[in-house]
Amino acid sequence: MTTPKLPARDLVDVRLAAAIDDGGCAICVVRARGERGMLDSILAERVLDVGFREGLERDHAFCRRHVAELVVADRRSTGILGSSILYEAMLHRRLVAIRGALGVSGRRRRGRLTDAARRPPCQVCTEGRIAVDVATARLADRTADPAWAAAAAAIPFCIDDLLLVVAAAGDAPTAVPVIDAQLARLEDLRARLAGFVDHSAQDRRHLMTDDERRAADEAARALGGRQPDDAGPVSR
Repeated sequence: MTTPKLPARDLVDVRLAAAIDDGGCAICVVRARGERGMLDSILAERVLDVGFREGLERDHAFCRRHVAELVVADRRSTGILGSSILYEAMLHRRLVAIRGALGVSGRRRRGRLTDAARRPPCQVCTEGRIAVDVATARLADRTADPAWAAAAAAIPFCIDDLLLVVAAAGDAPTAVPVIDAQLARLEDLRARLAGFVDHSAQDRRHLMTDDERRAADEAARALGGRQPDDAGPVSR
């Protein structure tokens, strides 16, 4: 989506405006870029940090999705050496835990297996949440500016991130038109989905519109969010 240049007070505004201009759910873009930036930072700066590697799976970790994305991020830059080093450290820690569990029996084994399956919070997800918290608070605040309010009203937020924006806005009256526009967008989407279902019958297919045909793809994004690989390059 191409929007008029939004007035920017600082770097937070600049990055948020870029996420809006990128199209799709702007908060999904902010989250994905924050996560991608953290992955790149870890690969560039923390791989050779012995303390960092020793803390993997004990003090900090990667969730399943970010474990898989680690080698993808590595290939975007220098290759797979960094991810290989981190994977080895993670596997070492997990194998020690599994072998420790298998070395006992009964209730103690079950307890140790439960502990082995429990992982610390994903530091990449945490970075994404911090980026989202900053972006939603700023977007809620900027609805006081007519240009920002108009841009926010037109963003195709996914529902989960729309809820975050609404929560950040609280009772601010400047956010009401934005929220109303978003609810109208989602209600129109629901109606188009219903229209597609109704017009899928053999005797009604001639009534189906292109907007109704597009509705399922739009609903997938509205309900599932935008995927990280669609979020464009990291904005530094």
